[in-house]
Amino acid sequence: MLETTILIVAGLAAGLLSGTVGFGGSMILLPAITSFYGIEVAVPMATVAQLLSNIFRVGAGFRSIRWRKVGFFLILAAPLTAVGSYGFVIVPKELMTRILCVLLCIFALLDISEKFRLPRSRWTMLAGGGISGIINGLLCLSGPVSSAVFLTLGLSPVAYIASEAAAAVVMHIIQMLMYGEFGLMGMQVIVEGLYLGVAMVIGNYIAMKRIQSIKRSIYRRIVAAVMVICSVWLFLSV
Repeated sequence: MLETTILIVAGLAAGLLSGTVGFGGSMILLPAITSFYGIEVAVPMATVAQLLSNIFRVGAGFRSIRWRKVGFFLILAAPLTAVGSYGFVIVPKELMTRILCVLLCIFALLDISEKFRLPRSRWTMLAGGGISGIINGLLCLSGPVSSAVFLTLGLSPVAYIASEAAAAVVMHIIQMLMYGEFGLMGMQVIVEGLYLGVAMVIGNYIAMKRIQSIKRSIYRRIVAAVMVICSVWLFLSV
């Protein structure tokens, strides 16, 4: 009972965070789930929860989604998610997670200092999609990367979150299909992932009611700061 309560609270917190800044859900869920079940279960379970959460965000901001940008992003993201999902079975996951966290911190700090910004171009969308796909398949942690890519479009908070979520839905479906092929999508993973997903949706609903009035320049700095905090916490948790 205590275990379930802790995970549901983690899911609610993950939903509040991802609904506000567009990512960070898995960076909260993975440490929480891993502490009870291990990383082999945590990634597939977080994928189920994230799928439900992203479907909600797509529905909440459907009219604002930039579908052409999403489609271009998925040209490489979709196939490389399948490649990354295969890699999940064979790579040392704790090491990969820590390496990713360090890289995300460096990127976020550069973004806050305004010494480095991803250019707004098709190549950014294409390359960013490929990198996101690999990371998503490996660790279900593509959110910070894909969010950085979609931020280059200069969208409103709702359009940015819904567009990134639309791409994430496709990647999560591919992940689940691949994990299923490797026998990683058992009934417990699916059921508890759905519980977490419902908790995330509640958090998403609360968050997305409050972000529409945030100025874009301030919002971008909030996203970068959250990226650093979540990365450090995940690094110390795995």
